[in-house]
Amino acid sequence: MTLNFILGWHIIYSLIVLFITGLFLLWAMRKLRVTKDVRLDSVKHMDVSEAVETDASDEDIESITKRRAISSIEARFDIIRRVFVPGILLIAAFLIFIPLLPKVSASYVTMLVGIITVLVGIAAKPVIENAVSGVVLTLSQPIKANDTVIIDGHYGTIEKITLLYTVLKVWNFRRFIIPNHKLMQKEYENLSQTDEVEWAHVEFYVAPNSDLEVVKSIAKKSMQCKYLANSEAPSFWVLELKPDSIVCWVAGWANNPAEAWALKSTTRRRLASSLTKAGIKSQMTSNHVEYSKVPANKGKL
Repeated sequence: MTLNFILGWHIIYSLIVLFITGLFLLWAMRKLRVTKDVRLDSVKHMDVSEAVETDASDEDIESITKRRAISSIEARFDIIRRVFVPGILLIAAFLIFIPLLPKVSASYVTMLVGIITVLVGIAAKPVIENAVSGVVLTLSQPIKANDTVIIDGHYGTIEKITLLYTVLKVWNFRRFIIPNHKLMQKEYENLSQTDEVEWAHVEFYVAPNSDLEVVKSIAKKSMQCKYLANSEAPSFWVLELKPDSIVCWVAGWANNPAEAWALKSTTRRRLASSLTKAGIKSQMTSNHVEYSKVPANKGKL
């Protein structure tokens, strides 16, 4: 083969690689743009229900949450674009350079590849792992901004997902920063991916000589608040009769995990106050309730 033929063939090969690379980049960027638009459109219709109740108005909470979600989505796709395009161009450059490898000394190629591999492996491994995991989380969406989740026992709301890490806002407004590659390896509960309503129950203990009809009436009234869904009235159960206590449950439905949490909190507060006013000895966490062994009178001790 003449030198001119080799150079001509390599130029044609390079043009083909660049053409295919250009088409792939156009398709990929369009796909990313469409996916981004879908994510942004979903923010407009998402149910804003944080895992932490605040005194702010619903309008403020909705505005702040949606703004954060939009910012998180835009940041993630911007980073993906910045990483993706140079990565594809580097691959294209490598493919163009492949035909020239026989012309280069094998020892130099081996040494160069070894040095690059070691440097990339040591310095960029955490970044690459997190970046790849961030892309997977963005495209597969097992969790998304504003989801209520339980991760490693931490109950809270996903505040944002970047390419490298995810921010979890817990009930006391602290933030947990979780690297994306670790999040991909964890088992977590996404409370936002449930049915249309959320089950909420409160377990409590009353003295064994309590009037259960009175307890039942107080328990069901205690759950009647703004967080209770209209789908079904509260239910009351006696779970167990023990020598030193009666184990009771009161349960109802809430519209989402955040309201279920608030419903349980409100019920406990009202239940403790109402039972005390009725003279019924009760506790929320202990199975032993101290009481006076005088015959009960309408549930009062």
